[in-house]
Amino acid sequence: MRTVRLDTLRNVPLFRDFDEAELLQVAGLVGTRRYAKHQTIFREGDPGQTFYLILGGSVAVVRIAPDGRETILSILKERDFFGEMSVFDTSVRAASVRTLTEVDVGVIERDDFLGLIDRNPRIGRLIVIALSERLLAANKLIAATTSQDIRARLASLLLNLMQNFGEPVQNGVRISLRLTNQEMANMIGTTRETVNRTLNRFWDERLIDMRTAHVVVIEADKLRSIIP
Repeated sequence: MRTVRLDTLRNVPLFRDFDEAELLQVAGLVGTRRYAKHQTIFREGDPGQTFYLILGGSVAVVRIAPDGRETILSILKERDFFGEMSVFDTSVRAASVRTLTEVDVGVIERDDFLGLIDRNPRIGRLIVIALSERLLAANKLIAATTSQDIRARLASLLLNLMQNFGEPVQNGVRISLRLTNQEMANMIGTTRETVNRTLNRFWDERLIDMRTAHVVVIEADKLRSIIP
């Protein structure tokens, strides 16, 4: 198991106020793992006592309905964390997590992480803030999914992906994270075919560019105007 570098930990918001000595303590607790693209890290219902920090790559947090339909609850990227609920509550995992890219994670076991919070209460405060932000984002997604039409839902998703995974290019903002049409459909509560048709309409309207493997948002303001 590899050790995590101090300069990597410095870039994680949970440890942003830590000094060198405190970062060394954290580094002593963190092991690292690497997962391949599209690999399941853990499944809903699994027992779990491990906290994960994303050191590189992106993951999807998903729920599977009894009929097998998948809903993507959120996408987490470098410097985000997951698995925190099993640290505070030893019940089973509430959702599944699978990788969207190759992913490097730092892992801290439950007892070690609780000890870290006891010594550094600000970590607990930062986790509460992050969880509150996630809850707000989830509530917004639920409201959008139930009240907006497909064009508005997909426009919202593209703008969110642009904000979190955008890279400026000559003709707009390139979304570096590649999601399949099915994965986008799973995020906004529709079908792959509907996402495909709507993306093509956005392309026809010159709102996005899909000539490469990555979507480029050309007209962000016009996408925003679609959203009620």
